[in-house]
Amino acid sequence: MKHRLWTNVALLAAVALLALFAWLKPQDGAPEHKLSLLKTSEADSVQLQVAGTEPVVMQRNGTEWRIATPVNLRADNFQMQRLLGILDATSRDRLPPAGLARYGLNEPHTRLTINKQSFSFGAINEMSREQYVLTQDGVFLIPIRYGAALPKNVLQLVSKQLFAADEAPVAFEFGAFKLVQRDGKWQITPPSEAGADDINRWVDEWRLAAALDVLPASQRKSLQAIKVTLKSGSDVTLSVMEQDPSLVLARSDQPIEYRFAGAMVKRLLAAPAAASPWPAPAK
Repeated sequence: MKHRLWTNVALLAAVALLALFAWLKPQDGAPEHKLSLLKTSEADSVQLQVAGTEPVVMQRNGTEWRIATPVNLRADNFQMQRLLGILDATSRDRLPPAGLARYGLNEPHTRLTINKQSFSFGAINEMSREQYVLTQDGVFLIPIRYGAALPKNVLQLVSKQLFAADEAPVAFEFGAFKLVQRDGKWQITPPSEAGADDINRWVDEWRLAAALDVLPASQRKSLQAIKVTLKSGSDVTLSVMEQDPSLVLARSDQPIEYRFAGAMVKRLLAAPAAASPWPAPAK
């Protein structure tokens, strides 16, 4: 019995050593090819061209990205980072840029240009489940996640934040109540039982509000108008376009609408209220 036990232990040890050797052993094969020498931090212009649609151009403004054409709107920084991920892509294969039709690259469906380097996306290799990409005078096979990150339309690139990072609301005017910030403190009219912490939480809900998605502007009639004054001194009117099943808001200065979860109706449209007290401990 003991002899069999020690034999099994020895076999397990041998398997473990073989696995460790295989993991540490340098991998044979051709070196991986990097698709670009451009660094993400150096990218300041991105153009996305999907067949049959007008090109979408994004430009970096400091740490933020904006869509320059076909609309002038804030870009979603997360989506932009997904697009720029192609700059870090590598491939085991580099093929000559000949016979492009067999790779689906003679008339590519999508072309992504970062600064001056273009990436054309072609067919998917069914054997390796990788996608052919033409760039830098070569055809490369890369994971399909890079192509999957490409948006289908410009609205998927628009920031879902209702307010930009530098847009600080200092006043909200509803039909039934009004909040104004004076000397760093919020005042509500008519007076409310809500305390300073309750009001600050309510304001943060607005300041940090992020939509589920962005919709094209509609011709629906507004259900309610909310006037918001920003720290810059400019005024923005928010129109409530829908409250059920979702909350849909439209900004007067933008040709889009923001769709939020239905639960945001009470959190944004109702006046600040005192937080519910903790339940009394059971006796």
